[in-house]
Amino acid sequence: MKRYAQVCPIARTLDVVGERWNLLLVRELSLGPRRHRDLAAGLPGIPSNVLAARLKDLKAAGVVVRRTLPAPTYVTVYELTDAGRALQPALKELMAWGQHYAPEPAPDDAVQPSWAMQSVIGRPSALAEGQTCELRLEDEVFYLGSDGGRATVRRGPTPDGDVVVTMSADTLYSLITGQATAADALGRGTVDGEVGIAHHALEPFAGAGLVEHATAS
Repeated sequence: MKRYAQVCPIARTLDVVGERWNLLLVRELSLGPRRHRDLAAGLPGIPSNVLAARLKDLKAAGVVVRRTLPAPTYVTVYELTDAGRALQPALKELMAWGQHYAPEPAPDDAVQPSWAMQSVIGRPSALAEGQTCELRLEDEVFYLGSDGGRATVRRGPTPDGDVVVTMSADTLYSLITGQATAADALGRGTVDGEVGIAHHALEPFAGAGLVEHATAS
C-alpha cells in the first residue's frame, strides 16, 4: 500500500482508501457481506489479482474482515468492520458530488441496481420501526426498513417481511430518477402483502438520484 507520508488526516485516510477500487469495494460491502465472486461481479473490469490485493490491504487496515458463515452454508464472505461502516457518510457525500459535478456517464457504462441503492440510505422513511419490505429486482434481492425514521437497505431476502415487491430494474431507475412515483412503480410490478407498507418502503426511492443540494452561489 502506497503512503503519502504526511501528518494529515486526509492524507492518512487516502493511504487506506485512496488506491483505485478501494472505495468501490467499500461501496459493494456497504449493503452487507459478499462473497469473493460477488465482489468481482459488482466491480466490472477489476483484475482478479488486483481484487485480491485490495482486499488484503483493506483487511490489514482494519476496514474489511473475512469470515465463514455458520452452517448450513459455510460460505466465506467479506464484510465491513466498524471502521469500514464509518465511511458511509463519505460515500454519501461523494455520491452527491458526483450527481452534481461529475461528467455524464457514457452510453456503454456498466450499471447495477445495487449502486442506485446507495442514494436511498438515510432518506426520510414513513415505515414504522420493525416493518420491512423485500424488494426483488430481477437477479438481486434487497430488504428495506427504517431506523429512527431513516431508510435502511440491505442485501438479501427479508426474514419474516411484511410485504414483497417485485419489479424490473428499469422501473427502479425510473423511480430513483424522478420519472415515476412510488405508486407508479408499484403499479408496474407486483405486491405480495400490504400495499400501504410497500408504498412507505418505496417512497424514499422517489427522486433519490436527483441532486438534493442547492448549487453554491
